[in-house]
Amino acid sequence: MFLKDHICNKISILIILGIILGGCAPSNTSQNHKKTSQTKPLEGAFSLPQQKASPNDIQSIQLHPKGQPGQAPIIRLNSKQQLELSFDYLGSQNRQFRVTVVHYDQDWQQSSIGPNTYLDSFSETTITSSQASFGQRPSYHHVQFSFPNNELRPAVSGNFLLEVRSTDDNTLLFSMPFFVTEDEGAIKTEIKQQFTQRRDGRPLNQLFSTYRYPGFVEYPQFDLGMSFAHNQFWGQTKIVKSLDTITPGELRGYIEDENAFIGNYEFKHLNLQDFTADGRQIIEYQPDTIPPKITLRRDVQNLDFNPRFERSDLFQKGPSDGHNNQYAQVKFQLETVDSIPHSSDIYVVGDFNNWILNEQNKMDYDNTEQLWKGNALIKQGSYAYKYVIVDNNRIDDLNLDQGFLSSRQIYFTFIYFNDPDRHFDRLLKVDRIIK
Repeated sequence: MFLKDHICNKISILIILGIILGGCAPSNTSQNHKKTSQTKPLEGAFSLPQQKASPNDIQSIQLHPKGQPGQAPIIRLNSKQQLELSFDYLGSQNRQFRVTVVHYDQDWQQSSIGPNTYLDSFSETTITSSQASFGQRPSYHHVQFSFPNNELRPAVSGNFLLEVRSTDDNTLLFSMPFFVTEDEGAIKTEIKQQFTQRRDGRPLNQLFSTYRYPGFVEYPQFDLGMSFAHNQFWGQTKIVKSLDTITPGELRGYIEDENAFIGNYEFKHLNLQDFTADGRQIIEYQPDTIPPKITLRRDVQNLDFNPRFERSDLFQKGPSDGHNNQYAQVKFQLETVDSIPHSSDIYVVGDFNNWILNEQNKMDYDNTEQLWKGNALIKQGSYAYKYVIVDNNRIDDLNLDQGFLSSRQIYFTFIYFNDPDRHFDRLLKVDRIIK
């Protein structure tokens, strides 16, 4: 009798365990499915994975030091310097926007400190005013917002992400990175160009930086970090692995040969200061449509009709500011060599979409005209742009360039201090050099 009861009890336990495990199985399956369904960030992206692309009704986003359009969004902590955010939203209705900032470490992982630590202000503010366009098609409102201010003021240095949300449902509309530096110490950066490392013959720019650090850094070999970035492509920032502190008071760092920057990285120039079909770049203008339509002269792979343009020439350019400028639906056309398959994923990307790839700017191949064609809604202004190929989740941003032109490159050196007492990465110094 005892044995029978013992067996029955075992069977009951097994049944209960089976029910419990069976009930857990769907949950695990759901979690696994959720993980595999997440979009993997593109390798070689110009923008940060944390950056949110704007919806179609928000255009011409800029974030730069006030009065310096096109410059990198870097300001000094506890100074009078301000950053200016500007953008347009399409439509005639008034809208409001909620603005917040988030602090990040050197590797763009969210830091462990909260808003009470990294802000000396409220945790958010609201943009309530804008300027309506006058007689433009489509109609839009122009927004300008400057900070730090009394309602939004960083209290520490470091990497930040500015987030703009809808006040209606708190939906994140877009985000933009910016940097706050303490301007401590001194940086000297040198660039050595090499010509024998790549099969395609492109030169490589290898960066070497020396940083004289301030006295409060006690253990530089453990607490200091260095990063390099080029042309404000923060998604392609390189964290320096080769660091030494052999010389007292100095941190030295460089990027290895295989990780060096392309020395003749190229851009094309889009001049939309006005919409006149002059035949040089704009070959057709249709003003009667909403929005007006512009067709550009075709670009040809390995050939540039405007080879003297350089990215640094656009530092005072971008979308025309204000609310009295027009938008147009711009058609890009690209002729490629036969080795580019017609099934390729080709995108046009540039200042007009903050160098973020999206499906709206993906190009299709026209078999009749044997051209790649793509569209973008763009405001009057002057822009840099490129054509890129996406293959196996990686951006190829060199295949469609000429590869033989010489152009200036802009490099940034960032010095971080992993503060052992405050437990976050402070940004001590930023330096810029043009090659």
